[in-house]
Amino acid sequence: MQAVERRTSGVPWVGVLVTVLSVLAMAAISRAVYGSLPELVTTRQPRPGQAGVQVPRIVLATAIPVTVVLLGTLMAGLTVAAHRLRRLVPPALLSPSRSTSLILVVLPPFFVVVHGGLLLRTAGHDFPLEVSVTVALGLLIAGLGKARPLIDPLRFVPGVERARHLGGHGLVAVGGCCVVGAFFLPPMLVSVAAAFAAGAVSMLTVLVPLARLRH
Repeated sequence: MQAVERRTSGVPWVGVLVTVLSVLAMAAISRAVYGSLPELVTTRQPRPGQAGVQVPRIVLATAIPVTVVLLGTLMAGLTVAAHRLRRLVPPALLSPSRSTSLILVVLPPFFVVVHGGLLLRTAGHDFPLEVSVTVALGLLIAGLGKARPLIDPLRFVPGVERARHLGGHGLVAVGGCCVVGAFFLPPMLVSVAAAFAAGAVSMLTVLVPLARLRH
């Protein structure tokens, strides 16, 4: 994959392909259930002192796919721009485009699960939305354990590679626990705990080497 992306000006083709397939899958789901969706979808129930919120079904059917298209375009564009600017930015500070490709491999499928589950549930189908999203979140966290920032100014900080290696294993462990926990604990609680744990692990991979550098 790295060789292909080098010959194609840094475009993360594998990630772009997965993104396109994910958007097509979301479009297919939207088309299949669109007729079963109510004309106005309630996104927030009315409460005392707070009005409810309703959106047209076209918004619900297109919001996430459009977001994925914009996100994929932005990430791919930034990767290509970084590749073109290698003469201005020291190459050692830039991560290879396979890192962006990895993110685009694991992130859009997560949105497919969220989009599909939300539409199926709104259309009246008995879809295990909470469990499915929690499992997808766990897989996403585990996949991101191998990703690297596009521009990496901390690459030369002593111990940062070891910290990232351990942090990657930590994210895989958090993701695995999230997947398993989705079937035995309240999915919402598991998702929130996994998100906080993943954030803590990611912060530690940066803060620990920086703290050691100060000493």
